[in-house]
Amino acid sequence: MKKLHKLTVLLLTAALPQASAQTLELWNDKAADWGNSYTKVAAAAKSDGIDFKQVRYPDTTSYQAALRTAISARRPPDAFTWWSGYRMKALVDSGQLEDLTPIWNKYIKSGEYKADAAKPFTFGGKIYGVPNNVAYWVVYYNKAVYAKVGIKPPTTWAELMSNNDKLKAAGITPFVQTVDGRWQAFIWFEQFLANSDPAAYNKLMVGQLKYTDAPVKKVFATWADWIQKGYLTDPTISSDSSKPGAMQRQFAQGKVANILNGDWLTPQLTAVGLKANTDFGVFIMPSMTPATPPALIAESSPIVIPKASANKAAALKLADYWMSDKSQTLWTNLQSFSPVNLKSKSDSALTQNLIGQLKAKNYTLLNRIWEATPTEIIEPGVDEFAKFMLNPKTADAVEANLQKLADTYWSTHK
Repeated sequence: MKKLHKLTVLLLTAALPQASAQTLELWNDKAADWGNSYTKVAAAAKSDGIDFKQVRYPDTTSYQAALRTAISARRPPDAFTWWSGYRMKALVDSGQLEDLTPIWNKYIKSGEYKADAAKPFTFGGKIYGVPNNVAYWVVYYNKAVYAKVGIKPPTTWAELMSNNDKLKAAGITPFVQTVDGRWQAFIWFEQFLANSDPAAYNKLMVGQLKYTDAPVKKVFATWADWIQKGYLTDPTISSDSSKPGAMQRQFAQGKVANILNGDWLTPQLTAVGLKANTDFGVFIMPSMTPATPPALIAESSPIVIPKASANKAAALKLADYWMSDKSQTLWTNLQSFSPVNLKSKSDSALTQNLIGQLKAKNYTLLNRIWEATPTEIIEPGVDEFAKFMLNPKTADAVEANLQKLADTYWSTHK
């Protein structure tokens, strides 16, 4: 069996793209439009002496299999994209990733990055990734609906609730909630906890708070209240913009006023005929009380450098270049992302508006629950959230089931 295993590894390794001493390889499993943008950044980087090309895998499963084979054979790519938080931890614990703290320290010291932005990639005080994408979770609002009802984007929780009441009175559902794709069931849970108690959010992610404790019970009570008042859509609504009744189309038709989502949603809304910053805008959900520190959910994914990279010195220069103002301005505009580098300029009026809101308050960035807590908890956990969304009377049972998942994991991982 050992001989067969070795032969399998050799065959798989022979089929892998090979690193070149001249041109670095950046592996990824992103969509084709991402691939086109990587290629454009690579073309621009050559003038700065950075030579790389993207190697794109068509799906996540084959991508992860190829990477594991390459890493186990000690022939990894020069750089590759991955996920943050607990989905990154196993690679860090295995000692496979290069410490990128010195590069981060340079940019934090220059004021180009907030230290908070590194947290999703930080383990044991060291930073192991540079930001491929940081998406902020904001509220998209329909400007025509707001004008029709006579409301403005809220700056306080009281204003938010008042808006919800006015929208309901006008026959418009205030917000979308959906269980489509399973994972989206966590969206409102993490948002309500972030807006009510950011410190409790961080404690829950690492097992220092229980799903049966008061801050979490408050979240489920608020969520149930919103469902009972009709502030949220039927959770079976589709999030596939190609379908007639999908949330994007109902938003465009003015049937629903707001969508809480990562700011990567913009292309999906323009695809149904809306014009960014003209037909829709964005705002950040306010804290539940004036005393609650402002917090913002961020979805972070890194580019990492393997320790065994055949061209490590050049790969580290690529990581440095990737964080630069020049690279981030090009990358984020190609992808319609909000730039993480504070000096980078966006050519999107919508994104510029969001950046202005981010600068107006000292928001604490909270890593999205999908990455911030162990997969052994959140993967089955989203089905518990969905159960609650379909029947809010199950709150007590759902809280208990979530805590059972947490107890099982943390009993062997502390």
